[in-house]
Amino acid sequence: MGWLLAQKTLCLFEVDLKGAVAAACSARLAVEYRRLDADAWVAQRHTSHIPDRPLFPARFARGEQFWTAQHEDKILSYCWATQEPVDIGEIRCIISPRGDEVYLYDAFTFAEYRGQNLYPALLQCILSASRQHGLRRALIFVLSDNIASIRGVQKAGFREFQRVTYRNIFGFARYAYRPLLNASAGVDLLHV
Repeated sequence: MGWLLAQKTLCLFEVDLKGAVAAACSARLAVEYRRLDADAWVAQRHTSHIPDRPLFPARFARGEQFWTAQHEDKILSYCWATQEPVDIGEIRCIISPRGDEVYLYDAFTFAEYRGQNLYPALLQCILSASRQHGLRRALIFVLSDNIASIRGVQKAGFREFQRVTYRNIFGFARYAYRPLLNASAGVDLLHV
């Protein structure tokens, strides 16, 4: 029945990288923040616990950035950042960041390290680097029912600006946007 009727709502969050910086959020564990490139990923120890690692070589080849929070060379939390188009499978769209935007996605904190502020602190690290590179806006999307992730992005300084509801009814996709935004305020989503 899931293929006949499906509905997902994504909350769209942004940070104005030219505006005020949110209050600092520190991790409750001693961690080191590292951006890994393809070579550093190959040399990284303790990666067998990361389930989607087969996707990483293609992401590195596209120039995407892999940000990590590590303790004793073990990745506890991570997030990808890109300025390239990326598939948002939950709503069957592709986001195409504008030239002055960065899109953060596929963030994950391992269960035993949740509740330690790793996620918002890592996001703030990425936001700081994005500001230093002169970017204007950072974007991240969260499923509306993922309350813990919503709290984390808000703690990092993101604010919700729109919701996109995707409905698949007998194979026909329908999208609803709340609120409706003008083109300059929104994001570039391409329906697939």
